[in-house]
Amino acid sequence: IIQFLKVPESKIEVIYQGCHKAFKEQQSEEFIQKTKEKYSLPEKFILNVGTIEERKNLLNVVKALKDTNIPLVVVGKKTKYFRKVEQFVQQHKISVQFLEGVSMDELAAIYKLADIFVYPSFFEGFGIPVIEALFSKTVAITSNTSCLPEAGGPDSVYVDPENHLDIQSKIKFLWDNESERKRRADKGFYFVQQFNDEPIANNLMNLYRKIIS
Repeated sequence: IIQFLKVPESKIEVIYQGCHKAFKEQQSEEFIQKTKEKYSLPEKFILNVGTIEERKNLLNVVKALKDTNIPLVVVGKKTKYFRKVEQFVQQHKISVQFLEGVSMDELAAIYKLADIFVYPSFFEGFGIPVIEALFSKTVAITSNTSCLPEAGGPDSVYVDPENHLDIQSKIKFLWDNESERKRRADKGFYFVQQFNDEPIANNLMNLYRKIIS
């Protein structure tokens, strides 16, 4: 807006969006267990959610998992880029499960089952999956670029998306440290409350009032 429309920065106010209500609800233990069995999910795994396309940077996630034995579950639509990821996975025998056609409630359960959410996108409009993870009390590893730190807050873990070794070291650090995962997940859950519907609606109403007055 500043660069292309030459609008002064002082005239711009950012109001964030939220995510689907399914991620803010507590599904029953029975439903979570059923989802785990339906998709044959590992006992412990890291999760990636989103269309499998270049800018989402899944290839660097699987490169980071080479020689680690850490299982990855990926939920998202496949594009041509998927072939690149699949080739690397097969070549290096990495434990990856690709899921499609997952319902919103099932996805919310999968977030809760995951130990770590990994999302090292090169750029995003906002990065809704990051707040979905935080609402699910799952610690997020995401990029230190674009708008992602705004979605992840101070207690998510940040990586250079270009550097698969940085991604690897952050995954290993959290994978081996349950108390650190829990500490960050609890703080992330507190941070993400600002992305509930009510605070967002209040921010919008306050902006409208300010303009009218």
